[in-house]
Amino acid sequence: MSKKKDISFETKIERLDIIVQTLDEGNVPLDTMLELYEEGMNLAQQCREYLEKAEQKIEIIEKKSN
Repeated sequence: MSKKKDISFETKIERLDIIVQTLDEGNVPLDTMLELYEEGMNLAQQCREYLEKAEQKIEIIEKKSN
């Protein structure tokens, strides 16, 4: 699931949740765990960036309405 085109924030969060559950269970080989961890970290960064941009937009909207 790496490098997919413009998947939604919600889809990224859902995938991240699946990754966390899988890693918590620990029932996959180490190589797979490392791949999932890397994917999860990338998704988390993308989500963080998305939320930061959303926060900036909200601040701009609030300034315009004052």
